[in-house]
Amino acid sequence: MGLFMRALHRYRTLLITLGLVLVVLPFVGLALYNHPSLDDYLDAVTVKELGFWRAQKHFYLTHTGRYTTTVLLALLNPLLYSRLEGHWWWVALFFIFGTLLVLRFGLSELLGLTGKAGWITAASFLSLWLAYAPGQAEGLYWFTGAYTYIMAVWLLLLWVVVLNRYAKARLSNNGAWRWLVALVALTLAVAGTIEPVALPFLMALVMAALASWRLKQGRVVWLLAGLAAVGCLVSFSAPGNFARIASMGGQFGFLKTLCYSAATTGYLLLTWVGNPVLLALSALLLPAMDRIAQQRNQLAVQCLSRIPAGLLAMGLAGLMTLASCPAYYASGTGLPLRARTTLYLLFLLGWFAVLLTWCCRQARSGLPSPILRALVTGRLAPLWTAMLVLFFFADYNVQTRATMLGQGSNNVIRAYRQWLDGEAAGYDAELRARYQTLQSGAPVVTIRPLAYRPDLLYSFDIVGTDNPEFLKGYAQYFGTKQVISEVAAH
Repeated sequence: MGLFMRALHRYRTLLITLGLVLVVLPFVGLALYNHPSLDDYLDAVTVKELGFWRAQKHFYLTHTGRYTTTVLLALLNPLLYSRLEGHWWWVALFFIFGTLLVLRFGLSELLGLTGKAGWITAASFLSLWLAYAPGQAEGLYWFTGAYTYIMAVWLLLLWVVVLNRYAKARLSNNGAWRWLVALVALTLAVAGTIEPVALPFLMALVMAALASWRLKQGRVVWLLAGLAAVGCLVSFSAPGNFARIASMGGQFGFLKTLCYSAATTGYLLLTWVGNPVLLALSALLLPAMDRIAQQRNQLAVQCLSRIPAGLLAMGLAGLMTLASCPAYYASGTGLPLRARTTLYLLFLLGWFAVLLTWCCRQARSGLPSPILRALVTGRLAPLWTAMLVLFFFADYNVQTRATMLGQGSNNVIRAYRQWLDGEAAGYDAELRARYQTLQSGAPVVTIRPLAYRPDLLYSFDIVGTDNPEFLKGYAQYFGTKQVISEVAAH
């Protein structure tokens, strides 16, 4: 037994790296069979028809006020520049590895995690997100969903990094104004992203501004809160938002919105915090967080050591509640899966921030609690590792009925199954055959339903719609005179 434990310790980094690669690998494999969804085509057609500036006006007046999102939409959609529908594999890889790089950059800047430790920590966040986020088809493999929601998180993390840089520069009196300009630009950019990020972002800045006023400190936070308020006002008051709300129906009143949002947040937190894989991984990472908490020279550690961990946890739970409010207010339904996928990534960052805050508070007091002392010794690491592996695989088959086999919250084994059993390849082959039909020169093309619909890849398709504008835009992209949806035709 002792020899086995010594071998595990000796090759620990290699085994951890191998495990993380095996978690990420099936999502990379599925990316090879990814294809654009309906909105990706329609948005590209709209921007090509109207041009950049007229498209911004069109989206603002008829669709959405998310000005950051619409600017990105009119600049970054690959379908604007080339016929890439048959070569879409790199899009999801861009968001997978882009998220890894953003997390790695943030950990290095904020906590000084460099080298192997930084990469392993960032890959652990990425692996948890890929494995347990509830809607990867919408939140990762659908381009419009990915750039709308994932890029909002990228901008938010970059904002935190720039804020940290500005604070350091101000303390050292070294070029703080440059970071302040970047911070102003990023504040306006984040306010123009999705409502589940922009509204909590605004509220957090308002609370920080009130705290700075009470403590009679700097005015920069007031500037940032004011800019966020202006950006959110421009975004939230767009006529396009109200046009969409009117088309949805079922809007909730203010009080009902708060009640449903709070109940949804409670359910999500109960589900996500109760994940034994997350709890086991948290226990394994606590010694590393305790070491970070000892680094008093890190500005982030100094700030976290002044905040009670319980207060931070309650504040983050309140911000999560705010994140659900816009969806209930506008449509009477909860956040779509793509938004919950993003919210889960933010939850992971908040969860480990709370644990790190707890460690920082303990380190500051100089008298760590018996619980922390027991957890950071590393003696229980074999137990936590065994639990991590056991619950990771046991979660796959939480259903026992044959028709529900494999339905669990773990996406990894489902991704392997859809990748390796031919379901993703069948989906890819059907869509490639459809593209050939659409480009055959026939004046009228009938689109038939897909036989393969891997739930980690498939989100939206033209089949089933009877909206003439959607059918017209789809046909226009492929240069076909008319497209008929077989289901809609019946």
